[in-house]
Amino acid sequence: MSKIAVIDLDMFKHGVASVGEDRSILVKHKETGWQKSFKTRTSFYGHHKKKEGGWLAEVNKGREPEKIALPEHFTYEDVQVAQPIENVLHTAKLMVESAIEASGATDYKAFIGKGESFRVQKSTLLKYKGNRDNTIKALLLDEVSEYLTKKFKAEVVTGIENDDKCVMEAYKKPDHFILCEDKDFWGCPVNVFNVNSPERGIVNCDKFGSLWRDSKGKVRGEGRLHLMWQVCGQDDSDHYKAHAFSDVYWGEVTAYEALKDCTNDKESWIKAAEIFKTLYPEPKVITGWRGDEFEIDWKYVLNEQLQMARMLRFEGDEVSAYDVLKKLGIE
Repeated sequence: MSKIAVIDLDMFKHGVASVGEDRSILVKHKETGWQKSFKTRTSFYGHHKKKEGGWLAEVNKGREPEKIALPEHFTYEDVQVAQPIENVLHTAKLMVESAIEASGATDYKAFIGKGESFRVQKSTLLKYKGNRDNTIKALLLDEVSEYLTKKFKAEVVTGIENDDKCVMEAYKKPDHFILCEDKDFWGCPVNVFNVNSPERGIVNCDKFGSLWRDSKGKVRGEGRLHLMWQVCGQDDSDHYKAHAFSDVYWGEVTAYEALKDCTNDKESWIKAAEIFKTLYPEPKVITGWRGDEFEIDWKYVLNEQLQMARMLRFEGDEVSAYDVLKKLGIE
């Protein structure tokens, strides 16, 4: 039987371009002009939020309070040095070919994304992938993208995300599977081969599915229950979270504990309703990422989470949480 890999080349273009350069931080003291290079900001001043620890904490040990140097006393310059382009492109070629071989595919179709996702316009609470706005672009990203596109005769995807296009291509096709590393595909109604867990082989995720925690405590899953877990939790990569405007914290593990024992779709939607009612017991006026004020309630947030998390199965594919709740008789 033929096994056709639908390749998400975005994972390769970003991964290879990132490792195809050496990055460091040039730290300079604003007052004295002293400067020194560090591998990362974390190695200099420690925890990225608390700004505690790292090299700076060691230097400050034993100093008088008035002589302690703080992170805000310095400027930070990102330094990028690209590796030889021929080496980077060769690595890109080998990575894709190795993944195809590991999957056992007899043929493949490749897709590569370009531009902004339609989910940016759909998002109102948090900007979809807005946490990436200040991310440093890899120096060789364009070169790697162009090479992969030509080498593997990839279709360039615009408007929708590359993930959506890959799902569309594999949907309802038993001989197709998505070759990927993105966790989002585990919740899509397609066959999946994840390069980070090749021991699982090609997995059919067109099912209700299940959730579990691996040996490191990381939440894993398959099927529609995995999607519901994403809807009810948070995605720090794509920048959406159920508790975005709630007074209650509700993260990945909390969502897992609430959903793990569900045995069918209705149970999972009932549980989701309970979760969002807990997070938003009353309507409230909030300021969205565009700066506009509007009123939200638990159904509003549940619906937006669904729009951010769910991949399209075909052109024009629309699923509203309002409609699903009404159909299932959940108030």
